[in-house]
Amino acid sequence: MRWLKRLITRLRLYWLAARLYETYRLVARPHTHGALVAIWNGKRLLLVQASYRRSLSLPGGGLERGETARQAAVRELAEELGLRVAPQELVDPWPITERSVRGTNSVTIFAMRMAGEPAIRVDGLELVASQWLTREEALTRPLVSHVREYLMERG
Repeated sequence: MRWLKRLITRLRLYWLAARLYETYRLVARPHTHGALVAIWNGKRLLLVQASYRRSLSLPGGGLERGETARQAAVRELAEELGLRVAPQELVDPWPITERSVRGTNSVTIFAMRMAGEPAIRVDGLELVASQWLTREEALTRPLVSHVREYLMERG
């Protein structure tokens, strides 16, 4: 699966890949598993904008075969933001499962507290923007549903 992501990146086809994936989800209604990380700097949270989504989300992504949610979260932070973290830095796992016409999506959201804003790299392909917002500011923006629920319950 990594080779496919590299090919999509090289060809800059995130928008096409996202549309194909959404079509697949509507037809197959799979059960997907993902891991996200809420990176907190004081009262501010790092939110990211994916090239294939209108709503803001947290950095992270899908689990690869044989991977735990924590391992996937560490890998995704490195891939998406160039941020290297130790697995033990990810705390307070919060699982959520959502069902929709696109299937079932189980996500684990980890928290990570930082003393300052880390140096991050947004690649401009998969992720096109990032911003630090307070919980209150974030809740006024369009958010992916599980991120909104996380902020309402845990943020």
